[in-house]
Amino acid sequence: MQWQYRTDHPATALDADEDTVYVAYDSGALTALDAGNGSVLWHTALEVGGAPTTALSRAVAPQGHLLVGTVDGRILECSLRR
Repeated sequence: MQWQYRTDHPATALDADEDTVYVAYDSGALTALDAGNGSVLWHTALEVGGAPTTALSRAVAPQGHLLVGTVDGRILECSLRR
């Protein structure tokens, strides 16, 4: 094992590219971790129209975007912060 990241909330979705691991939690939070050392690159709450939602699936898409499937049946396209 190269690194470990611990959290207080269960992860609901996970995806990665060669540099970053993207994690969604049942709390509605999204976190980006450095794939090399596990350090937090950014952390944010997932909201749609100001209301919190939970990601059930996620996929790294071309051109710096992240696709997120939510518990309420939406598919969101988000810009990745780098």
